[in-house]
Amino acid sequence: MKKLLIAIMIFSSTVCFAQAIKVVGRIPPVNSTKLYNIQVGSYKVAANAENAFNKLRSSGLNPVYENYSEYRRVALSGISAKNIPHILNIIRNAGFKEVWIKEEKVSSVFTIKTIGQGAVREINDFDDKEPLAIVQTIPSFNDSSANEKTYQSNAPVVLFFNDKIYLDSIAKNIDVTVDNKPIDGTININEGANGYAVLTFTPKNSLPIGKNISVVVRKGIQDDGGNQMLNELNISYIAEKGPDENFVNNLGFESGGNGIVFTGDGAICTAKGDLKPFEGNHYVAISTGSRIVSDNGEAIGSSTSQIQLGPIQQPFSSLGFNYDFISAEFNDYVGSRYDDNAMVTIYGPKGSYSEIITSVNKIRNNNIRFSDFPRMPDGGDTYAGHTGWQRYNIEKIDVGVPAYIIFTVTDVSDNIISSILAVDALELK
Repeated sequence: MKKLLIAIMIFSSTVCFAQAIKVVGRIPPVNSTKLYNIQVGSYKVAANAENAFNKLRSSGLNPVYENYSEYRRVALSGISAKNIPHILNIIRNAGFKEVWIKEEKVSSVFTIKTIGQGAVREINDFDDKEPLAIVQTIPSFNDSSANEKTYQSNAPVVLFFNDKIYLDSIAKNIDVTVDNKPIDGTININEGANGYAVLTFTPKNSLPIGKNISVVVRKGIQDDGGNQMLNELNISYIAEKGPDENFVNNLGFESGGNGIVFTGDGAICTAKGDLKPFEGNHYVAISTGSRIVSDNGEAIGSSTSQIQLGPIQQPFSSLGFNYDFISAEFNDYVGSRYDDNAMVTIYGPKGSYSEIITSVNKIRNNNIRFSDFPRMPDGGDTYAGHTGWQRYNIEKIDVGVPAYIIFTVTDVSDNIISSILAVDALELK
């Protein structure tokens, strides 16, 4: 009789939930060991998503945003089955009438794209006996004294390899997690100037602010000769907020810092020495060094800086911009493995796209002397070179909105002798 009464009480509780709040999916058994995601709403209008997010947070919950096509979902992640009834009560009391419950995923799903010949579909270089290695990462944390390592929540992770990589070995040997929960994203494999792989991972959804992000590349990943890495790579950081003001009305960088976030050594600049704006009075610049283009910025790990632009709410299918690439590695390090480079990544809810704009080894000796710029060159000989302003265009872009654009300049295989990327006069169509 007692067991029957308990069963009736549990059944009655479930019915009450069904009457008070509609559940799409099902409420799992309380003894389930799995974790669950509770989606509270999906909104086209950002203000509505923010309103729902704030209501949940004011109720003592910890919501997250999930981007899906043109929608922004508001959800609770990593919920244990035994806590779901209590949380449903809180959600109901906050004024919500419907939720979607689904199991949390147990592994990441990657969309893998190749641009150039940096990856192979078959192992074919049987004379190659050198182990595969990652020679540079973005983000890179070389300062062991740093108490808290942070990186923008929706910025890409970039890995530079010493060889081409075997495509079939990628997905099963890379893990990207938020608080130990796997996340999805896009992996682009670009071909560097040396023919080797440059891997860019962009998360499908902006990572939750303040959460611990982990990127693991296991030793099992292989190059085109079947060689594996000697050591596993681990990158850990805390996600920090990226830009949140609409950038589209500041394409010439003449309207202040709206929609612009610099990571490392970066700034909105005016004419200095041989580096003058392509048009107007301002341009943006980033460097691989310390306080070269800014008053107090330092490249991440003394090697990498970024400009993040966005969100861009208007759809676009092409991006054009002007750039000037400057490096103190000209010309004494041309042809070496120290190939400083610049790249651009465009991403949104539909995916991401990355291209290497240029590098020291792409330009080689086809540069002109760069002078009268404070703190450049900052190492090597007394010569620094640059490309002068060049036009760069990318067509057939389809990443959805909100979209973001990230420009990156980085040292490869070292963290000395700096390079600068300057960008001006963007055009979106």
